[in-house]
Amino acid sequence: MDDSSLPEIGPLVGRAQGLLLTEQTAQQAVSALAIAAKEAIPRALGAGVSLIRDNRPTSVGATDAFVLQADNLQYEIGSGPCLSAWSEGRAMLIEDTGTEQRWQTWSDAAASTGIRSCFSVPLGQEPHGIGAMKIYAAAPGAFTVQDQKVLANLALSAAVLLGHIQASDTPQRISATFKETLRVRDLVATACGIIMERHDLPEDEALAHLLGEAGTEGLTLRELARSVVRRDSRPGTSAEAR
Repeated sequence: MDDSSLPEIGPLVGRAQGLLLTEQTAQQAVSALAIAAKEAIPRALGAGVSLIRDNRPTSVGATDAFVLQADNLQYEIGSGPCLSAWSEGRAMLIEDTGTEQRWQTWSDAAASTGIRSCFSVPLGQEPHGIGAMKIYAAAPGAFTVQDQKVLANLALSAAVLLGHIQASDTPQRISATFKETLRVRDLVATACGIIMERHDLPEDEALAHLLGEAGTEGLTLRELARSVVRRDSRPGTSAEAR
């Protein structure tokens, strides 16, 4: 499987005109992404997202109680792979919590609860961005390179869904990478609006239509949305790929 066939679960749209998602809707969608990560990665025991605002982390979309427990321990001691992925803007892999030395206090505690592997991916590519997404496993060395690519791809969608929450508070901090996620979100919203009008569908069914067609045609949601917008040549339309 190459990178182009990795799953991409696109952002849910609030309205056809590309309005910002509400925080509640975004967090619900991220919960679905975490479930998708757990289901798509064979040895994943659980998954979730840490959203960090003003240096205060909170867990979003945890699939299991132990994920919250593991996350909260990182927050309490101020150290762990998920926090490091966020602060350094790069992925963090723990092959075995039983031998890990970088975050020994957290790793020892995680190992005692049955967590042996962890992989964390930042939401965005800059240090101190939006947060991080992670998966946990019960076996050492659980995550393959392909598993890591799957989580990284899902994290891109989570960044789109959650990014506007932080950006609305601190617009001066929007990076080039985050601006691109906003463009992708707006492109998908425009495409959903076109599908809603063309087929007289509600917003959730329009998104499902896009996702289904993307899977059938072997495209990412971004690619299909751009194609839908470009094909929409109705007189007077204002929908254009940005």
